[in-house]
Amino acid sequence: MNRIFEIAAGLTQVPGVSGEEERSFPYLKETFGHLFDEVGVTPVSSFYGIRHSKKPNAPTILMDAHLDTIGFVVTECCDGGFLKVLPVGGTSEKILPASEVWIHGKETIQGIFASKPPHLQEPGEAEKPMRMSDLSIDTGLNCKKEELEKIIRIGTYVSFKSSCERMNGQCAVSPYFDDRICAASILRALELVEGEELGANIAFQFSSREETGIAGARTTAYHLNPDFGFVLDVCHAYTEGCDESRKCCYMGKGCVISYAPQTTRTFTEAVHALAVKEKIPIQLMGESGHTGTNSNAIQTARGGIPVCLISVPLKNMHTANEIVDLRDARAAADLLAAFLRKLPYLGKEED
Repeated sequence: MNRIFEIAAGLTQVPGVSGEEERSFPYLKETFGHLFDEVGVTPVSSFYGIRHSKKPNAPTILMDAHLDTIGFVVTECCDGGFLKVLPVGGTSEKILPASEVWIHGKETIQGIFASKPPHLQEPGEAEKPMRMSDLSIDTGLNCKKEELEKIIRIGTYVSFKSSCERMNGQCAVSPYFDDRICAASILRALELVEGEELGANIAFQFSSREETGIAGARTTAYHLNPDFGFVLDVCHAYTEGCDESRKCCYMGKGCVISYAPQTTRTFTEAVHALAVKEKIPIQLMGESGHTGTNSNAIQTARGGIPVCLISVPLKNMHTANEIVDLRDARAAADLLAAFLRKLPYLGKEED
């Protein structure tokens, strides 16, 4: 678990709001480039790598986790050092007041989401739904907007102030475990098979724009042209008070394998059987339609790609304090590594 945490901690320190993922590229190349024979980026800011097999005509296995995170974009600079913003990706206004953020202008500066204090609200105002227009970001600069515009312009991205910390037991917390914890699982799996002779080419993509669409996953999958692919993302862990249907996904009981129309059943069953054989802790989830992940984007790339969806349970999704159990992330890494070694879906599993 310590290594999973180390990787995740590094990944979550680098901002990458949807649409500005390229801020992460230098760190990824410097830290993990040695795991691949080639790395590259796409015109829509996905980051990818390929490790070639020595086997002739080897199939290609794709592993996807989206690199982008939720955040905000500046729409107006105001007098007093305040900014107006809009969300990039989905978040709830009610969790934002007093949240700390980084504003990535000509220089990166700190800010705090500000709203009208309860003491100053008019009667009945507290009962009204909060809107983004009710919120501002306070930079603390207390200057005219013309001075503020020398540092920050319209279109500047804003991210939650990031930290990645261990919690009680095996848990960890960060604003960006969606989906950097799954990126950590993929990288750990590649470390586990580093130096081993494998029967397939390994391609990975840290896809862009997932929080605002599927542009990154579909275009990068088209470029890499894999024979089949794993999609890794987070899912909602059961929290007290949630709907009973969420009781299929608990933190600390393993990664989650989905059966859904946007996944491939034969591929998924092979991965499921391998997890059971290798005694890797898993949970199962049935989904009736859209998975809310890149599974459909990759499944429908080119002429169609068989897909298996593996998820890490997470609490407090799309907030500044997302919580995961590191054992679940490790289970995902172990399952990917086991598959790469045995390739059961291709009929290559050893006795």
